[in-house]
Amino acid sequence: MEDNDANALRLTHRFAGPPGLVWAVWTRPELIRSWFGSSHGFRAHDIAVDLRPGGNWSLRNVNGPITEYVSGTYHEVEPTRRLVYSYHFEGTDFFSIISIDLSPDGGGTRLHFLQTGFPDAQARIEHARGWPYALEVMSDALLAMHGVGTVWPKLPKKTHLDGVARDLEAARARLAKEPAE
Repeated sequence: MEDNDANALRLTHRFAGPPGLVWAVWTRPELIRSWFGSSHGFRAHDIAVDLRPGGNWSLRNVNGPITEYVSGTYHEVEPTRRLVYSYHFEGTDFFSIISIDLSPDGGGTRLHFLQTGFPDAQARIEHARGWPYALEVMSDALLAMHGVGTVWPKLPKKTHLDGVARDLEAARARLAKEPAE
């Protein structure tokens, strides 16, 4: 489908953390689990990430009795700067492309997000509701990490990411208690 206003979702968001940490939140399975599908009550399981152009990603998204399988292929991978990947709900006609561009913004990171290829208006509406919620889960966790820009100026080691995963879980729990708009 053509990239037009009815078929494209564009978002801009500022994170209170350096691009390396925001990149990790988008690309590390242990961190993706906390935010993916969070606006619709889903929890991601069995996350596989082969983070390279031509590499695949996949996960099983579960909400009670409902299970979705979501997968795609990475097209562009420029660590801490740009990520482009396909996004497909298996067993459906839903195929889209997501691109994220990250740039330093003061002590934080500016995200430019674009998703195209929605099969219908309802799919775009649902994603326009879901992505901002997921971004808020990520933001809430990063804000909880006081001094993140000076404590972790480079991509943190896995031991530090375990704490980020806990912060994401806490952010998701806090936002889940708030009524959806």
